[in-house]
Amino acid sequence: MTIPTREDCFRLMAECGMLDHIINHSVEVAKIAFFLSTELNKRGQKIDLRLVEAASLLHDLAKTECFKTKGDHAQTGSQLLKGLGYERVGEVVAEHIQLSKAKDPTVVSEEEVVNYADKRVQHDRIVSLKERFVDLRNRYVKDQTSVVLMEKLEKVTVEIESKIFSFLEIDPEDLQFL
Repeated sequence: MTIPTREDCFRLMAECGMLDHIINHSVEVAKIAFFLSTELNKRGQKIDLRLVEAASLLHDLAKTECFKTKGDHAQTGSQLLKGLGYERVGEVVAEHIQLSKAKDPTVVSEEEVVNYADKRVQHDRIVSLKERFVDLRNRYVKDQTSVVLMEKLEKVTVEIESKIFSFLEIDPEDLQFL
């Protein structure tokens, strides 16, 4: 499995013209994801730390481009990464907004960690899920359909948080002090 190094990730960010505030957001997401993965591995999980770091850093790789094209930045980024030979990184990036299927309740996946870490970072600040979802609603909820989708997304994210922290000896709110 080919995974880009941290330096490769920053080179790709520059090549794709990622805006500085999106890079800063991605660095914070990577910090949380790497911390959680390290702690989960200490408790018997088998999360690939290199994969989590790369996917976290690159999860919004196509966001700047998609501001112009109005495309789905998760899918666009995933396809770009797969085209560069980073198949598994692309798979994780594709899942960072919404998980496509239920996961094993006894195993935390790289997709779940990156998805959750992204939901804990508002711009470049680590926040509670409650605060993050207020922000997401303010920015993205435009009609009744989007209300329902956001409620579903929040419910799933709370379930992921519960799953992740069922393995850990810390409170989710402790992440704000990283």
